[in-house]
Amino acid sequence: MPIEEPSMTMSAAGVRPEFVSLQEAAALYSVSVDLLRQRIAAGELPAVHAGRRLIRVRLEDLRRVFRPVPSVYTRPRRRAS
Repeated sequence: MPIEEPSMTMSAAGVRPEFVSLQEAAALYSVSVDLLRQRIAAGELPAVHAGRRLIRVRLEDLRRVFRPVPSVYTRPRRRAS
């Protein structure tokens, strides 16, 4: 069963989630849970414990860590002088 992007789903109260589980985050960014755990251990990705074993990360922090890489095709061309 595919995971919907959390920004598109809402809770019963109509509020978008700010935190997602490591499994949801891994599915969103097509990375492994182990990679997320490594980033957390290295201090690159902040995380919180939601209970004894459940780890959650903020969507904003995920966007910051996994920002798009600029492509040569997206840069404006320089004009010849």
